[in-house]
Amino acid sequence: MALSGAQAGAAGASITCTTINGNGTGLLVISGCSGGVTGGASLPVSGAALAAGGTINWISGSSTTIAPPVLVPTSAKKCKVAGSTADKLTAGVVADIGDGIKVPGVAKGAVCIDPNLNISILKALKIK
Repeated sequence: MALSGAQAGAAGASITCTTINGNGTGLLVISGCSGGVTGGASLPVSGAALAAGGTINWISGSSTTIAPPVLVPTSAKKCKVAGSTADKLTAGVVADIGDGIKVPGVAKGAVCIDPNLNISILKALKIK
């Protein structure tokens, strides 16, 4: 789906997402998104592909491509599932179509990973 000029985000825009659901070895959906032109959520994306760097396709038809994220262990005290680990993540934004994210940009946030490799948000994902 092509985005019209009115749909394209303003240069220097940012996206904030508050939810990630899915499994690191399966599919993930990023949702609760505001800013940019995401439509509020991503289409399902492979957890393995994102771990290696990849494209997040938004339900609006726009997309954001990140480099492989750098993970730094952090406290898992606020994770909801016992035995979870937590990581802060930082990834470079290497391409963006339709959201107005300045390239190169950065994506930052924190996630909880439970013993079954289910992933949830610990700190909102911010892409700018």
